Amino acid sequence: MLLKVENLSLSYGDWKVLDKFNFEMNQGQVLCVLGESGCGKTSLLKAIRGFMDRDEGEIYFQEERVYNKSEKLVPGTKGVAIVHQDFQLEPGFTVFDNIRHHLIQYHRSYQQSKTEEIIRLCKLENIQLKKSKELSGGQKQKVALAKALIEEPPLLLLDEPFSNLDNISKAEFKSILKNVVKALNIGLLFVTHDSKDALTFSDEIMVIQNGKLLKKDTPLKLTTAPPSVYAAKLLGLTNIFEGSLIKSITDKSIQDSSNYWVPQREIKISKGNAFTVEAEEFLGDQFVYHLSNGILKISIKSLERLTDEKLNIRFNNAVEINN
Repeated sequence: MLLKVENLSLSYGDWKVLDKFNFEMNQGQVLCVLGESGCGKTSLLKAIRGFMDRDEGEIYFQEERVYNKSEKLVPGTKGVAIVHQDFQLEPGFTVFDNIRHHLIQYHRSYQQSKTEEIIRLCKLENIQLKKSKELSGGQKQKVALAKALIEEPPLLLLDEPFSNLDNISKAEFKSILKNVVKALNIGLLFVTHDSKDALTFSDEIMVIQNGKLLKKDTPLKLTTAPPSVYAAKLLGLTNIFEGSLIKSITDKSIQDSSNYWVPQREIKISKGNAFTVEAEEFLGDQFVYHLSNGILKISIKSLERLTDEKLNIRFNNAVEINN
């Protein structure tokens, strides 16, 4: 067991940000904390690093208790590294020296070989002689990652790692991170509010609401059976309705007072006059259409452009979810 969090509660004064939080994490795992801004994601990272006092509960890293901030003269948890959102690079140092600087206590030959190894792993060969002030945001983030990895920590923490990256930089950074986890066999715990990043990059996701852990599971299981309406919306799922509103267009037996999510694969489209296309979005390789019949608003995806302005919709199935 790499990391174990038991009954963790955190607060700032009277504001409780995490309440009785429990989870475990293994070596080599990519685990995501998904939640809205202010839900306690970053506070969790601080506590794991030993930079925040706990109200109650314990944190164990490699079976050793993590100390509260107030319990150590110099706060911190050895073996837990983090990539900060501000990167914390020395502007006058080259990329190579920014990374090598953290090995200053080692023999010069080891500094050189280890820095070269991490530079290759993080794909920084072409910019290693540039000064950090000359780098783009995406390049700085890769250098910050290399700095965090230079001593091969068993656990790497990332705070909103993809929020400021363009699509090309994001894809490259995700690929590098996957290689890092595999090559070094480390655990990677990251927090985000973006459901797409959570679903496409995680082995498991922890969904947080109001400081509480709603569910920890794989992306597939979470989206196949969302634990609540809130979780479904946070995961980016659309077409969530009260049963009474969809009873007439659903093949499945529906309870009027229950809530249901209708997966895209369960939506059957045909020519008709019940629903009108209200909006069209083009995403490069597919279209998203927003339809309405005056009561229901439904979103559908299509690989081809719909030419009919009027359509009929039927649901082959619907997944019941809790409030």
